[in-house]
Amino acid sequence: MALARPRVCGPRRWPRHHRVVVRSLTPEEIDDLLALDVPANLATLDADGFPHVTPIWFLWRASEFLMTSLPTRPHVVRLRRDSRAGLNVHVERSEQPSGERFNRQVRVVGHAVVELDEGGEVTRQITLRYLHGMGASAMVKRRTDSPRALIRLRPDPVIAVASY
Repeated sequence: MALARPRVCGPRRWPRHHRVVVRSLTPEEIDDLLALDVPANLATLDADGFPHVTPIWFLWRASEFLMTSLPTRPHVVRLRRDSRAGLNVHVERSEQPSGERFNRQVRVVGHAVVELDEGGEVTRQITLRYLHGMGASAMVKRRTDSPRALIRLRPDPVIAVASY
C-alpha cells in the first residue's frame, strides 16, 4: 500500500493547534491494528438500500476478512441477498489534554461471500482469538455445535489512516 503524505484536515479558520493531522498507516501498523482483539463493525444493506451495522469478531488472513455467524442472523441474510459490504476496525487513545482522541482505523468495502464454516474451524480460531480465559474452550464447543455461516470479505479498497 502506498503511503500518503500527511494532510491537515479541518477548517482553515481553526487555530493551528486544533488541526488534526491524518496520515496513512504503514503495512506493519495495519497488521498490528487488525491483530488486536477489538471487534469490527460490518455494514450491510437491506432490501430498501438502507445500511445496517453489526459488531462482529473477525480474523484478517492474507487479503481477506473472515467472520462467522449463525446462518439465520439478519446480517447474513442481507449478505446472501446483496453481497456489498463495508467493514471498519478502529481504536482510540484516551482523551488528550487538548480534548482530542487520536485514533487508528482500517475501513474497507467489497463483496462478501457467504458459505458454510465446514467443521467450525474458522469459528474456533475466531473464538480463541477473542477469548483467553477458562471458559474459552466451553465457548468454542458451544459456538461450533451449530452450523455457522462463514463470511469472507476481500477488501477493495483498503483505507487505513491514523490521526494524531
